[in-house]
Amino acid sequence: MAHKGATQQRNSGRRPIESGVAAVRPSRTEGLTRALWVVLALSVAVAVVQLYIHGRLRASTGYTSFCNVSATVNCDAVMGSAYGALLGVPIAGLGLLSYGLLGALLFWRARTVGRERTTTVLGILGLALWNLCFAGYMAGLSLFVIHALCLLCSGTYLLVAVTALLAWRLARIDLAASGQSVVTRRRTLATGGAIAAGIAAVAVVQLESRPISAENLTAADVRSRDPEFYEWYTKLPVRNDLPPVVHEKGSASAPVTIVEFSDFECPACAMAFRDLHDVADRYPNLVRIVYHHFPLDSDCNPNVATRMHPDACGAAIAAECAARAGKFWDYHDLLFGGQGQLGRDGLIAKAATLGIPREVFVACLDDPASRAAIADDTAAGKRLGIKSTPTLFINGRAVEGALDRNHYEYVIALERRS
Repeated sequence: MAHKGATQQRNSGRRPIESGVAAVRPSRTEGLTRALWVVLALSVAVAVVQLYIHGRLRASTGYTSFCNVSATVNCDAVMGSAYGALLGVPIAGLGLLSYGLLGALLFWRARTVGRERTTTVLGILGLALWNLCFAGYMAGLSLFVIHALCLLCSGTYLLVAVTALLAWRLARIDLAASGQSVVTRRRTLATGGAIAAGIAAVAVVQLESRPISAENLTAADVRSRDPEFYEWYTKLPVRNDLPPVVHEKGSASAPVTIVEFSDFECPACAMAFRDLHDVADRYPNLVRIVYHHFPLDSDCNPNVATRMHPDACGAAIAAECAARAGKFWDYHDLLFGGQGQLGRDGLIAKAATLGIPREVFVACLDDPASRAAIADDTAAGKRLGIKSTPTLFINGRAVEGALDRNHYEYVIALERRS
């Protein structure tokens, strides 16, 4: 009797085998399940921030997010690009949808047994693997097509990878309990084929919606695509009295010269900077960019009544100091990539990242002669009738404000053939 009682006591803590599936001790899966919930919660939080930034970028041409660090480390450039949405839905929104589905499957898994649990956990793993492959595809676009690194997106990629790892371990435990293997030829072919087909479909959709190319457009194409823009642009008068070129990038023989009067503290100028940076990189032999200062700050610009942008003059002077060290365009990119750090300390710190000696840079900032270039540019701006920034002169045609991204393609197509 004593032996029988001991046997009953040992068996009392066992879970019954349900529907032919071996019992899995909760301790082996509960930790993985909790970890998955935590990672999903973090993924949702990051996606919500990305959606907010995407919405602000679409709603306002002057918005700059906190993770707009530089020209190459720039969430705005990635999320604001043509690849930041799919069929009109932000990529972050699609991410939220997948996280919600993963959460629903994870919730349902805890309430199923047998074959239903196997199907559910395989669904979790399949969706996690899809997210991982899609993240890899988007990372490739970011690095090799957009040429910018998005810190928030990188955080998403890391969380997606952790989710896939946890889902894999959970599936192995659940399927092992029923004597099955996660990897079978049939599952591998089906999952791999479905993911490959899905990525290919996404690529085709994005290929169709990618920015148009000025290299393949004719004047007739531009007129048929956007007759209103064509009529407006081609009737703009041409100015031939632009100031001498000091800061330029691109080929001197380029058929299209974009002269920009800008302000380093101006949000709309930062938006124009992103597009012009992209245009210059995309068409190095077709486009030349010329920069002139027009800070909206009465401290150095007598054409402005107030200190609308109180750090703009300091940033312009600092850019001229960087130019003395042969670093104008590098410093120009740092200023537009970090408009929240344009105070004196921030300007000095940016110069240090380019290897400009601190004492030399500080002395230049305090040198009254450093303002001379700004004075020349603002005088030229007054003569040209500039009232706001950015103001562009595209082969002499004055354009107030930044253009839409596709419109740069149109003007390059028109000007290179004129």
